[in-house]
Amino acid sequence: MLSGTGRHRRPRQAPALLVTAGVTSAGIAMPFMGATGAQAVEPSTWDAVAQCESGGMWSANQDNGYYGGFQLTLKTWKKYGGTEYAERPDLASRGQQIAVAEKILAGEGPEAWPVCAVSSGLAAEANAAADDRAATPGGDATATPDGNGTPAPGESGRDGDKPLLPTTPT
Repeated sequence: MLSGTGRHRRPRQAPALLVTAGVTSAGIAMPFMGATGAQAVEPSTWDAVAQCESGGMWSANQDNGYYGGFQLTLKTWKKYGGTEYAERPDLASRGQQIAVAEKILAGEGPEAWPVCAVSSGLAAEANAAADDRAATPGGDATATPDGNGTPAPGESGRDGDKPLLPTTPT
């Protein structure tokens, strides 16, 4: 009269298909997990960009259409998800503004801050981070034709339509 539902019964194994799907999915997701949490730029570099853009005033609002430490337009703030933090950049914290700036950097490159990217070291740091990603397995192997961060003569920069910024002020 054993029913097989007692506390000493043998546990059932998950079907092999589910186990395989779980392991495969984890293997695919692992590279993405590491890539999303890391900052591409040091906080001190972002401070230097803000110093150049707004005198380091994270709450800058001069009624000129540019807001916060990075002097962003409302259109750019909204495009890169800033409104999940605050209505305008000048109302967001330093950390929130940097989080949005990281997204802008990923989307537009250092050209989003054409003058201050060079003088603050942002262009050099962003280019170095892009070179590091290109050198790692699964990185952007098409970063540059010669693999050292320099486009071939007659070609544009990393994403095909933006030239690279110089890494030192000229």
